[in-house]
This record gives sequence, structure tokens and C-alpha cells, in this order.
Amino acid sequence: MWLQPAEKQEKCDVYPESWYVAAFAEEVTRVPLRRTLLDESVVLYRTEAGNAVALNDVCPHRRAPLHLGRLHGDSIACPYHGLRFNSSGKCVHNPNFHNSAPALRAKRYPAVERDDMIWLWMGTEENADPKTILPFDSVVGTDHSAAVRGYLNIKAAEPLISDNLLDLSHAEFLHPFLANPGFNGRLNQSVREERDTVLSLYAINDEPLTPILGQLWDKAPIPRVDMRFNMRWDPPSCLLLEIGATPPGRDKSEGVTAWVSHLLTPETETTTHYFWTFTRDSKLEDDGLSEQLRTGISQAFMAEDAPIIEWQQRYAPRADQPPAARRLLPGDRAERVPGLLLSESSLPIVAECCTLYRRGPRLGRASDYD
Repeated sequence: MWLQPAEKQEKCDVYPESWYVAAFAEEVTRVPLRRTLLDESVVLYRTEAGNAVALNDVCPHRRAPLHLGRLHGDSIACPYHGLRFNSSGKCVHNPNFHNSAPALRAKRYPAVERDDMIWLWMGTEENADPKTILPFDSVVGTDHSAAVRGYLNIKAAEPLISDNLLDLSHAEFLHPFLANPGFNGRLNQSVREERDTVLSLYAINDEPLTPILGQLWDKAPIPRVDMRFNMRWDPPSCLLLEIGATPPGRDKSEGVTAWVSHLLTPETETTTHYFWTFTRDSKLEDDGLSEQLRTGISQAFMAEDAPIIEWQQRYAPRADQPPAARRLLPGDRAERVPGLLLSESSLPIVAECCTLYRRGPRLGRASDYD
């Protein structure tokens, strides 16, 4: 199922109907938070019992912003005329001229708190099944792991960011902290599909530790290790990276591992909310390392990845232009086209924007994919 933004019915813009991350759990409080999600303005807050609420931020009376209002119990009051809407979106109070509450309703979005995140369903409410929310418990900090997280706003469409994250071969050139010189020439890559999931798997053996894995290493000093960098992509825009190092030929339980979630929610057609969490199983008490990782990961994306991706967005063809061709390389096999996992025999393939396989229409204007 696919949905069209409520305010843009005249356009061909469509997004997959799915659960999307709206915020980290700690962002949603008793102070209303406004966020644009899938081209819709949403206000988020918590009830007195602590449950997350998500309503359309546009008051149905005179289109005032609800997020500038105050909470009264579990209801939010419009700052313009004081109408109050409860957690289901129903108008329950009208303070004007002794009148009863009008038959007005602010659109409600099903909201679920899971794995330290607030997930929203912005499609047809009857289709919202919390059982279909993807599990990301591996990035929740526990007694056996330590987590840091961050939020970024990227001025580019979500598929371009998913494309970047599945293509780990760019790390040698953009991220010296993540890869050793000449990395790609020694890297082994495989790609496989499991139902709707795409797995992009990278391994390199008998190699000096990369800078980031060197920081995580808490075993006896060792000159060379086996390393893995495995990315999982689930539609429409949820990615989980596992990185790790072990003594050569040994089981992963004898080394160090970190998991990095990349949860992408379209803000608009050309901007994206990027929620990331980095969780490690080593040096759990090292607060200095945690802060270094938090700063370093944000810096790596904003100073290294984002400029490239945002230029790709600027160079994307306009709606009135034909799609721009790309020539994919053999290493681009993690990119998807309908019904085809890329291989050398299938190249070159003309593709536009992110060619991640999606079952059904893709994000963007329909004309982009003719």
C-alpha cells in the first residue's frame, strides 16, 4: 500500500505505507514537538501516563499550529482559539461563547514506542500492525553493551542516503577513520536477498585494524585481524550495519563487535530525517570513547558523506527532465532493480537515483521511473 501526502494530492509524490521513526523516545515529552514527516506536519507529545501521541499539527479550525499550544491533561490546546483536542484527535473543549465542542478532529497517527524510538504509521490506520515494526533491539544499550546516538537532517532524498549506506566501498575514499589505504583492492563482497531484505556483506582478512575498530579493540594487542562489515537493508528505509574484528580464523565471540542502525524517514521529497545509533560490546565504561564516537560519527556523515549526497540531490533531474543515466560498477551489486540482483553480466545498467528494489511504486515522481 502507498499513500499520498494530505497536502499534496495533486502531485505524484508517493511514499511506501510503513512504520517510520518519528523521534528518539527521549525527544517526546510533555512539551509538544513539531516535525515534518512524509510532507505532513506532525505534533508529538506524551500523555500524563507517558504514552506517545502523534497528531497532525494543523488545527482543523483555522489551520493554526497546534505545537505552539499547551497541554491540558492528555489534550492539546490550539494557541489561536483554545480548542482542545484529545489524544485521539477529537475536539473535546471549546472555550468560546459558551458553545459546545465542535465536530472537529485533528488527524491521529498510530504511534508505538519500541527500542528507544517512536514509530509512526502515516497510512491507512486500519493497516497499522505494530507486529510489523522491524526489531532494532540490538542497538539498545544493555548491561552488556554501550550505545551512543544522534540525529541529522540531510538535504537529500532518502533513497540517495540508503544508496550511500549500502555502498561501503566509498569508505576508503571518504572515511579514513573506517578503512585502511588500499582497502577495496583486498575487500571481498557478496550480496544476497532474503525476501524483501538486501544483505551487503564485506569481509577482509589478515589486515591491520582500521582506526575505528582499533579504538574498540579491548583484547591483547594483535598485529592483524579478520574484519567484517555487513549491512542489512529492509524496506522502506531501515538499515543495520554490523562491524567487527576477530583474531585471524577465530569466531566472532573472540573479538569485538559494534552495531549501527541507520533509520531514515523522509521529511519531504528532497530532505530526510536520519536517526542513528552506535552500540558496542567492548570498553563499556569508557565514557570518553562514547563521546568520541558520538562526535566522530556525526562529523563523518555531515562533513564527509552529506556534501556528496546533497550535491547528488542538486544534480538530480527535474520533473520536466528525462532520467539521468548512471553506469554501475561490479561493486555496486547491492543496488537493486526490479527482479534483478546486479552482477557483472548485468552491467552496465541504466539507473536513476537510488535503485534499491522496492515491491511496488518507488519514492519520487512516477515520471522519474518511466
